[in-house]
Amino acid sequence: MKHLARPVAVLACSAAILSPIALASSASASAAAATHPAAVSHTPRCTITAPDRTALMDQLAQLRAQLRGTRPSTADVRALHAAIAELRTAALDANMSAPLRAAKLAQLVQLSAALKAATSVTDRVAIRAQRAAIRAELQAARLTWAQRVAIQAEAAALRAALWGRPTAAQAKVLRAEAVTIEAQLRCHIALTSVPVVVGA
Repeated sequence: MKHLARPVAVLACSAAILSPIALASSASASAAAATHPAAVSHTPRCTITAPDRTALMDQLAQLRAQLRGTRPSTADVRALHAAIAELRTAALDANMSAPLRAAKLAQLVQLSAALKAATSVTDRVAIRAQRAAIRAELQAARLTWAQRVAIQAEAAALRAALWGRPTAAQAKVLRAEAVTIEAQLRCHIALTSVPVVVGA
């Protein structure tokens, strides 16, 4: 019994020492709660019904699908490339027709052969002048900067229509709607009350 009396006395003394500390901590916590009620009180979360949550998830899936667009088939991609090539060809033909361009290129080949066969300086000078004139015509018939920009804009529009992707402004609106729906989906599902049947 003497061996047990000492530990009991030590525990009693420890409890007597810790009790004021515990009381002081409790008092401090109570004072903090009274001074800053928002620190201990939790803001009530929003609630949403299960059907509304399902509808919002469907809307979110549709928005994401619109942002992704649709993947075209291989045949559609080939048709797109052919359409862009036609745009470039049409712009070149507007500057110089394809038959005329081919004829000018053939003349260059003939003049190059004539230049090699020429023996006099006068003939060489005349042939070089003719070649320079033809090359200047072909250079002028190339696509201008404005024509290239127009072709690129039309090609971008064709790609957007093929992939079904929204424009930058439309994508911004769709993303904002998606963020709003995602915030609503973070709400807790409201519990459905079960009616009590009398006499059951």
